[in-house]
Amino acid sequence: MKELRARLRIAWCVLRELSRQPLLSRSELTRRAILRGGSYASFNSIFVFLVSEGYVEKNGTEMQAPYRITDRGKRLLEGLA
Repeated sequence: MKELRARLRIAWCVLRELSRQPLLSRSELTRRAILRGGSYASFNSIFVFLVSEGYVEKNGTEMQAPYRITDRGKRLLEGLA
């Protein structure tokens, strides 16, 4: 249960940060999630999930393109709040 709460907290952190500032790099999102008590490994697995399920998307095709929250991600954020 503690692990689930930690993962949900990281997901909430990523989605909240993207709702506040829509275009952030992955490295900036990683830094902010780790500052809130997550680890790189847990951030990475949650971030891959959020992208693959359509909650977060890249805002461009270049390698270093920033990310943004999708409408689906906004609904998830509301549910996590």
